[in-house]
This record gives sequence, C-alpha cells and structure tokens, in this order.
Amino acid sequence: LVDALQNNTSLTALSLSENYGISKQQGPTTLLKLVNNISSIKATLRSNHTLKNIFLSTMQAKSDADKEFETHIDHALAINRKYKDDLETAGREKVIQTQLHSVTRANLADFQVVNRSLYSEINPLHLPEVLSLVSRHHGHGELYVALKSSIAGVISTVNR
Repeated sequence: LVDALQNNTSLTALSLSENYGISKQQGPTTLLKLVNNISSIKATLRSNHTLKNIFLSTMQAKSDADKEFETHIDHALAINRKYKDDLETAGREKVIQTQLHSVTRANLADFQVVNRSLYSEINPLHLPEVLSLVSRHHGHGELYVALKSSIAGVISTVNR
C-alpha cells in the first residue's frame, strides 16, 4: 500500500479505520515515512504531499507513542492541506519545519530510526543560506543548535 502511495498524485484521503494491523505493527512508522520521510532532505522532498487526510482506527486504546505518531502524521498532512496545489512548496515547508528544527527532527529521527546528521548532507557553500532559514523560521536558539552541528562545514567555507 505504501509503495503505491509513494508516487500518488491523485488520492487525497485514505481510510484505515478498520485495518487494525496497520495501526499496530510497523504501520505508524511506515505512514509517517510516507508523508514525511526525514532520512534525508531529498527523501523529505520526495515524500507524499498529495494526501490530505489519513483516517486511523479509533476503536482501540492508544499508547502515548501511538498518539505522538499520529501528531507527527497530522502535522505533515496539515502542511499538505495548506499547500494543496503546490507540492513543491509543501515539501520545502516540511524541510523547514521538521528537518531544520532540532527537537522535531530528533523526535522524528527516533521514530524513523535515522542516525545521521542533517548537516552532513548539505554542501558547505549552502550552509549560510540554510542557517539563515533556521534563524528566520525558528529563532536564535535553533540557530545556535544548527551552528554547533554544522560548524566544521561553516569553517571549511572560509578559505574557499
């Protein structure tokens, strides 16, 4: 199902309310990766930006982890709804809100079992622009965290 939805360009709503298997096993992780895969910036940009609603089972008790998964899925779907006619902008917004925010990225990385730094994949010549985005959208606290994570790349651009 997820493989088919990866390249989806028309389906905007998906009901899984009677499919308990998806809700309990690896389903939440798979659905989260579908709508916001943070394994890399390219993966985020290639995530599904067409789905606007996913209806999950409401019949069973949910753990705190299930609720947190649903919150992250709902956040990605809210971005999809906001930029419904502009999939590229939806992808860019997901990168800004989830990849460039250290706490959000750490939570998503735990859920999606991603163990590498975001800044290792960014060309050092692009870091000043990325750091500017972090500062504009997330403030000085996040800028400080981003600088700590990317300082080697920033210094490597000084002598170029």
